[in-house]
Amino acid sequence: MIPVPASRLFRFVSLRYLKSFLILLGGLSLAVVLIDYLQNAHRLPVGANLRLLYAFYTWETMLTLLYPLSILLAMAWTMVIFIRQNIFVALYSFGYSRTQLFRPFFLTALGIYLLFLGLQNTDFAYSRNRGAAILHPDRFGAKVENLFFKYNGDFVFVRQLDPVKKVLKDVTLFHLKGKKILSTLHTPRAVYQGDRWVAEEVTLRKKRFDERGEPVGFTEMKKRHYAMLEGYQPKVVKLIYEGRSLRISDALGAWKLLAAQGLDSSKIRASLFNVAVMPLFALALMPLLFFHVRPYRRFLSMERFWGMTLGVSLLVWAFLFAMYRLGMNGVVDPILGQLLPVGALILYALYDTRRQIRMDRFRPSRQIRGK
Repeated sequence: MIPVPASRLFRFVSLRYLKSFLILLGGLSLAVVLIDYLQNAHRLPVGANLRLLYAFYTWETMLTLLYPLSILLAMAWTMVIFIRQNIFVALYSFGYSRTQLFRPFFLTALGIYLLFLGLQNTDFAYSRNRGAAILHPDRFGAKVENLFFKYNGDFVFVRQLDPVKKVLKDVTLFHLKGKKILSTLHTPRAVYQGDRWVAEEVTLRKKRFDERGEPVGFTEMKKRHYAMLEGYQPKVVKLIYEGRSLRISDALGAWKLLAAQGLDSSKIRASLFNVAVMPLFALALMPLLFFHVRPYRRFLSMERFWGMTLGVSLLVWAFLFAMYRLGMNGVVDPILGQLLPVGALILYALYDTRRQIRMDRFRPSRQIRGK
C-alpha cells in the first residue's frame, strides 16, 4: 500500500474535524438563541431591526460561550465516524502513530481558540453589552451618573459621565491624609485628552492649619485648566462601574489601573480569565479523550463513549462557568476558582500525553490494539 503523505493526512483529518465543529457550534448556538428569544420576546422593542440585532448579538455571545464545548464534542463526533468507518485502523495500517493522528485535531482546535481569543480584542467582545442595552435600555444608557471611586489615595465623585463625548460633569476630588481632608478640587466640566482628564474652571480649596495642627480656615484658588485622573479611560470607567464585558486590551488596562489604586479587581480578572483561560480546558481534555479510546468498533461502546464525553465536558464546563460567576460576585478569587483548576488540568494532560507517547515509542503495536 502507498502511504498517505503527512500533509494530505493533516488536511483530511482537520477538514473533517472542522466540519463537525461548525455543525455543532452552529446548531448549539442557534438553539440557545431561539430559546432566549422566545423567553424575552415580550420585553424586546417592537421594531424588527432591533429584534434582529438582539438575536445577532445574542448569537455572538453564545458563540463565545459554547465554542469550548464544541471543540471537544466535535472531536468525539469525528472519532466516532472514523471508528465506524474503520478509518483509524486503515491509517494505523499505513504506519501512522496515534500522535500523528492526534496532531491535526489539536492544531485545528488551537487555531480555533486563537481565533476567538483575537475576536475578544475587537468589538466582538461587546456583543453581550449591546444585546443587554437593547433588552434593558433604561438600565444600560449611554450616560452614567453618581460615580464614586478612588484615585491615588484620593476620592473622586462624578455627577455624570458621558463616554461618547468623553466628558465628566460636576467633579469633586477630595485629597486626604489619613482620615482628614486636606483639600478639595471642584470643576463643572472635564474633558478627556490623551490619557488624562483636563478640568476646566477649577476651584481649588486648601485647608490652613495653626501650629497645633488645628484647621483655622481655607485658601481658595482658581485655575482655568487642571490635569487629573491619568489612565481613567471613559469607556473603561463606564464598563467597570456597570460590571460589563471588556475587550482583552481594555481589561488588562483596567486590571493594571485598579491594582495601582489598591482596589478590588476580581470582576476584571474573572472576566479576563473567562475568555482567555477557561476555553483551554477543552484543549487539555482532548488528549485525555483521544489516547484512551480504542480504535476498533467492536471494542468500543458508542453509548458509553458519548455518555462519558458529554458528562465530563458538561461537568468541567459548568464548574468553570460557576467559578466565573462566583468570581464576578467576589465570592471566590478568580485565580483559585478559574486559573488554578485549568492549570492543574493542563499539567495532568501534559503528563498523560507524554506518558502515552513514550509508551507508543517503545511498544508501537499498542496503537493497533488501542490499549
